[in-house]
Amino acid sequence: MGTERRERQKANRQIKQHTVQQQVRRRSVTRKGVIIAIAVVAIFIALVLIAVLGGDDDEPTTPTTTVAAAGTTDPTETTSAGDAADTTSGGETTSPASTAEASDTTVVTETTDA
Repeated sequence: MGTERRERQKANRQIKQHTVQQQVRRRSVTRKGVIIAIAVVAIFIALVLIAVLGGDDDEPTTPTTTVAAAGTTDPTETTSAGDAADTTSGGETTSPASTAEASDTTVVTETTDA
């Protein structure tokens, strides 16, 4: 058996080793917790981005048909909504379908993805 001083040194050394081991365990647990928390947040952000940016395929794709006139209209020309026929300079009456502007129509088909 050692002296009193030697016994105190041994006891202090054991206390120091014990506290160092506790600090090492605490750091490793904290590090693992931070890594797990970051992973959970990253997964959550990825899921939110996929939900927001990803397309929703529940609605079917439907074609939309639009009819547009290809001819240009003269801004000085005035017509009323009730006029069904135009009068030419010779007094002849023609329907709008027989004029060049009204007969140039283009059918545009657009497909919309919802």
